Amino acid sequence: MTQMRLDRFLAEEGVGTRSEVKKLVRSGRVRVNGTEVRQPEYKIDPEKDSIEAEGRAIGQTGFLYLMMNKPGGVLSATRDGRTQTVINLVQESWANKLFPAGRLDKDTEGFVLLTNDGMLAHRLLSPRRHVSKTYFAIVSGIVTENDVRLFREGLDIGEKRKTLPAQLVRLTVDGDFLEEKINRQDSRSEKQPPQPDSPLLVSRAQMQEFCMRGIALSDYARCGEGECCVAVAVTEGKFHQIKRMFEAVGREVRFLKRIAIGTVCLDRTLESGQYRPLTEEELGMLRNVEGSAEAPDDNSEEQKELCSGKEENIDVL
Repeated sequence: MTQMRLDRFLAEEGVGTRSEVKKLVRSGRVRVNGTEVRQPEYKIDPEKDSIEAEGRAIGQTGFLYLMMNKPGGVLSATRDGRTQTVINLVQESWANKLFPAGRLDKDTEGFVLLTNDGMLAHRLLSPRRHVSKTYFAIVSGIVTENDVRLFREGLDIGEKRKTLPAQLVRLTVDGDFLEEKINRQDSRSEKQPPQPDSPLLVSRAQMQEFCMRGIALSDYARCGEGECCVAVAVTEGKFHQIKRMFEAVGREVRFLKRIAIGTVCLDRTLESGQYRPLTEEELGMLRNVEGSAEAPDDNSEEQKELCSGKEENIDVL
């Protein structure tokens, strides 16, 4: 693990505020590996060094990984002076060690990964790695095959470049793939679902699993007259990207919920606001997610922005 300042470590462990722990260190009441240290800026390795404050051993909990079903109206941030955040929902003594690995729009629901593992977060969020995120959406009107094609080709949403190819799948209100239902009904004509011009971000089998395991019946029940259900997979996280993509094809997103990160699916048994630790299998899937060979510099501005945990209400999707 990268070394960190002693005062920062003590503050993150809940010993006190940054100013309080500086006074504590300077007063000679902190020891590192049995030796008194009076410099707040002294560098330590939390995984190797033994830290004591006023005779009490201070140690990190280790890496933590939680899957949360984020409710609407809650910010994907570590703290905010006015609005409840995902960290406020964690009723554990070590909640202050966590940060959300990526941000969802305030009114977007679903899978948020809460962790203190910055390296894994960097890997999942890096634009260079193109890790897919899959969403369930209810949109206005009827999504057409032309919309599916436009998503696959990339859309102009007012940025310098078009969006990267996205995968859009039309769903029935009971979770079936609309294309497959049409195909079954018209089997005598031997029609087949159209083949994409570019590789699928998520296999059809995986997409079906995400829809089956990640979308609750109450989510489908939100779909009203003049609306339709879709699943969409993207590999980017531009500001309000999915909403802007649907706007580009004349649709409005009425409800949005993230149901998968990479190949790890949201546990639909989690009620809104509930969370649970990732299983070893799920954690292994995230760690082994495919992507480019080169990870960005951990100190890059890109990564500081992605995992800063700042209070700003910067919504992504």
